[in-house]
Amino acid sequence: MKTIIKVLFFCLPALLLVSSCEKEDNSPDKLIVTMGAQANTTIGAFYSIGQNKVFTQDLAAANQDTINLLCFYEHDTVNNYINDICLASPGSGIRGVFTGETSTENWAVKQLTTFTAPATEITVAQFDALEQNDAVIPSYYNSTQTSGIKKAKLLKAGDIYAIKTHDNIYGLFKVITVVEGADGYVEFELKLKK
Repeated sequence: MKTIIKVLFFCLPALLLVSSCEKEDNSPDKLIVTMGAQANTTIGAFYSIGQNKVFTQDLAAANQDTINLLCFYEHDTVNNYINDICLASPGSGIRGVFTGETSTENWAVKQLTTFTAPATEITVAQFDALEQNDAVIPSYYNSTQTSGIKKAKLLKAGDIYAIKTHDNIYGLFKVITVVEGADGYVEFELKLKK
């Protein structure tokens, strides 16, 4: 009986230690970002990679030099502006979407982030296997693509895009959830190589 107790005494803590070391799906390595479109009153439309923070329009205007991404919705069939839920950047020249004194059109600093389809095919499983700061991330950015790179439009769950910021931070993002509309939002996982 004493032998069984000793075995349990030593094995149980070891078993607990091993099982508690398993990586959870919501680990801190996962960078999940949720951004609202321009009329979303609960989720900001602007994101700073450096601060890992989503901002409302007014706060983003006060932090222009840190904003890398913006989210908006546009479905104008009259003028043929069909972007639906879209990610862009302050430097992309988006006009008429954000309004007021703090509109990106009035910003002094308009950083450009560019977007491409991955240069080589990447599956969701391959994306999920990548780690933050993985050396392969920049290779997915298509540096030969020169047009259509100022926004990622018509986003839907499962889409994967490569990005490059004005200060040469490369990344990949995988769209998780999209809710259409000017008050909609997009949720995505972001993997960066800084």
